[in-house]
Amino acid sequence: MYKSLLVAGACLVSPLLIAADAENGAELYHEVEVDATIQGEFRAGLNCESCHDPAIYSREDRRVTSWVKLESMVERCNTNLDVGWFPEDVTDVAAYLNETYYKLDR
Repeated sequence: MYKSLLVAGACLVSPLLIAADAENGAELYHEVEVDATIQGEFRAGLNCESCHDPAIYSREDRRVTSWVKLESMVERCNTNLDVGWFPEDVTDVAAYLNETYYKLDR
């Protein structure tokens, strides 16, 4: 009985884990501000495009070739720059990048 309740609960929650809000991701992507020390130079107010020219997303030799890689790359930036996004925010930003640039299957 307990196992069937767990399975039923997982079935109800799993669509929420798959869903991502690309619109929220766009807002997070464009509005993130990070205080960071990079190569000894203090920079305040960094955002994604201070490190990534949007052309990087559409180049032929890009590193991101799957949804899993895309989401892990966004998480890597989140962790390395201490952005403070929650896991669902990382998924939203990845969804925005996928919808806008990558067009990868999920």
